[in-house]
Amino acid sequence: MSAVAEDRKAILQLKPTVVRASAGTGKTYQLTARFLRILLQGVPPESVLATTFTRKAAGEILARVLEALAKAADEKDPESLNGLRAQVDLPTLPRAQCSRLARDLVFDIHRLKVSTLDSLFSTLARSLPFELGLPAGWNLTDEIEERWLVESAVNDLVASADLTELRSLLAMLSKGRVVRSVSNEIQRVVTDAYAIQRRCDPEVWSAVRVPRMPGTQNVESMITDFRAADVPQKSLVKCLNKAADAAEQSQWDELAEETLLNNIVKARRSRTEVKFGRSKFPDQLNPSFDVLLESVRSHVLALLDAQNRATGTLVETFDQRIQQMKAARRRFSFDDVAVRLADYFGQFDSDRHDAIGNDRLDAPIDHLLLDEFQDTSPIQWAVLRPFAIHATSAESSDDDETRTARSFFCVGDTKQAIYGFRGGVAEIFDSVTDDLDGVRTVEQNESYRSSPVVLDFVTDVFKNLKASPPSGAQRDWDSDAFQADAVRRFREAFPPHVSAKPNLKGHVAIWAGDTPESADANPKKAQWKEACFDAAARVVTDLHLGSPDRTIGVLTRSRRAAAEMMWRLDGRGLTVSQEGGHPLTDSAAVELVLSALMMVEHPGDGRWQFHLMHSPLGDALCDGVADDQAIERIENRIRQSWTDGGLAETVFWLCDQLLDRCDASDALRLKQLTQLAASQAWVETGRLSDFVRLVREKGVERPQAANVRVMTVHASKGLEFDAVVLPDLDEPLTRRQGGCIADAPSVTEPATGLTRYVSKKRRHFLSQRWQAAFGRCEAGDMTEALCLLYVAMTRARQSLQLVVQPKEKRKSGSAKTAAGLILDALELGDVPASPEQPVFEVGNHQWWL
Repeated sequence: MSAVAEDRKAILQLKPTVVRASAGTGKTYQLTARFLRILLQGVPPESVLATTFTRKAAGEILARVLEALAKAADEKDPESLNGLRAQVDLPTLPRAQCSRLARDLVFDIHRLKVSTLDSLFSTLARSLPFELGLPAGWNLTDEIEERWLVESAVNDLVASADLTELRSLLAMLSKGRVVRSVSNEIQRVVTDAYAIQRRCDPEVWSAVRVPRMPGTQNVESMITDFRAADVPQKSLVKCLNKAADAAEQSQWDELAEETLLNNIVKARRSRTEVKFGRSKFPDQLNPSFDVLLESVRSHVLALLDAQNRATGTLVETFDQRIQQMKAARRRFSFDDVAVRLADYFGQFDSDRHDAIGNDRLDAPIDHLLLDEFQDTSPIQWAVLRPFAIHATSAESSDDDETRTARSFFCVGDTKQAIYGFRGGVAEIFDSVTDDLDGVRTVEQNESYRSSPVVLDFVTDVFKNLKASPPSGAQRDWDSDAFQADAVRRFREAFPPHVSAKPNLKGHVAIWAGDTPESADANPKKAQWKEACFDAAARVVTDLHLGSPDRTIGVLTRSRRAAAEMMWRLDGRGLTVSQEGGHPLTDSAAVELVLSALMMVEHPGDGRWQFHLMHSPLGDALCDGVADDQAIERIENRIRQSWTDGGLAETVFWLCDQLLDRCDASDALRLKQLTQLAASQAWVETGRLSDFVRLVREKGVERPQAANVRVMTVHASKGLEFDAVVLPDLDEPLTRRQGGCIADAPSVTEPATGLTRYVSKKRRHFLSQRWQAAFGRCEAGDMTEALCLLYVAMTRARQSLQLVVQPKEKRKSGSAKTAAGLILDALELGDVPASPEQPVFEVGNHQWWL
């Protein structure tokens, strides 16, 4: 029996299985097959749980299960029955059984547990409200409401704090840096630290050890040595005098990022002489250099320790405030629920957990199917792990006709782990086989989506990634070394991809945008970016004109870039659908309605009055008379409508005044505005400005029938297109500039140490423990960037078009962008501006014929 056949048998015999499924290899097909096989063996539907991360994916799984059974039950469709038999590996499966199971599932659809993790955790929490400390009638917040609650808790914290204590706390949080807004600074710290601190011990912020400052006598001796040093080079004399002056004034922070300090550290690590440029310092200064280094290190780490402890105090106080506020309002976030569930389930052994399943969930979860597991967070796995242990505690029988007692199935792909910013940790996928007994790993690398040309290109790129900065013990603090290691690991673990459709045509091309027209000799970064967007718009237009019936996905790394591409494609007359959501304020008509609402709440603010009265909405409301009395009448009409009919009715009335005066695009946005107003019953403040703020912040998709779709790479996950265009490959691969860094024993355990971010120039002052923690963080950021590039490239069925900036005299092997990685992997040298012809091309450019 072949390895593929053995893997297939393991999946369908319900052995505990982990499937590593590359993009387009049919992971949903395998999960559905497993689900159907379980149900066809007579297992009660309520004992089977299938989870995924989006409602769309959950709906797709449920639809596939019901559709497969319904088609197999159709006597006029024998091929569907044979297909189902092959899918579940039951050659004698009778049609009557399919018909009976389909009917039973439809009649008792509520017994099928196919849900998102949010829905599952909500169900669990509603079954255990008393145990979790949740009030009666609680509900989940959405993303925007959660952000507003955080702001409200921070403002309450600031308002009630003692001024002296607050000033001292803020100074420690910002390391003495002057901040313009107290609330904004506290909110920034809370946003960075709150989620990562949950479930950690209070001492977690005290993990940075501060060395003792050298004695005063040693420091004075160092200063004297520096000033008395007999060196001929003026640059060395100037450097030593500057260090002596700063040390005399105890201005250690000014020395922390000086070249001299970096050179001392490098010399101590490599056991060589301390140099400044090409000049060497006298050997007799070495003891003084040690004193200087230890003085600055002690100062830097003391500041960091104070900042960390202040952060811990702030987050603990904030947690008390926001939990009190949420309990009073009976509104909790998904993370609140997940943390409570993880803490609760962590108290019990597997027997007690089984009893909870029997008592509170109507039936124990004997069969667990987990989708997109690479995006699971440690807290989510802490909740799911007891269910997984229960499901793997008894293996299935080798007899296909014997009902299986329990089973476990997990599918995902660590190459598609792009949700680290939401807490997802791909390494949890690797730990499943260690946590659970008897789990078999199956790999799937044969794609049913993409053409051989596309897959060969993807394989060539990722199997030939270049990572030039060498790693080594002498560069423990260098982020480039850790990122280079991440690139190497990704390259070495990347499996060759093959296509299940060898005859499917394909085309891959790399385009270099034109050189921006600029009065300066060196165009600005924004101008290069705009040139790439222009080139991408041309590529999309040519693709659409050549094959108008084919789908084209324009995938960007950010929503701002997506909006830029939308504007350019709209300007070329293309019908484009923007996915993933953008605030409704991209419509001028919506802005007019918001101005009318703000005018009512702030009648003395002339901005809103001016905007409204010089617009079609003002003309419609005041019958052409624009004086102070007319403005007052309009305000009263809107205020009366709001008082009598509520927000939704008022917004509907205002939008109705504009419908005859705007185009189809604005009319769609006005309709979505009324829907948003009708859906926001949770807004309890009664202020129109809160609704206006909601409109300005909440992304709302603008769907329309279009074969050209623009979205972020994150929004494209799970989708596929005939052609994919990537316009912003020259953005930096990693962008971390702040936040908090955790040191944990393993990816599934809470952190034992937390610290605020330390800049790269100061990182060498940290201990090896924390340098390694920062290194793991840098490596994780690079790995996620590579995953994002992989997801973007593998959305393409037949055509993949990449747009890069032209570059002369490229330096190979030091890429900081996706474009650089791709060009290095393909060993392409200089990239001249070539907007009309691709700089690289493979396959048939008329792939649609």
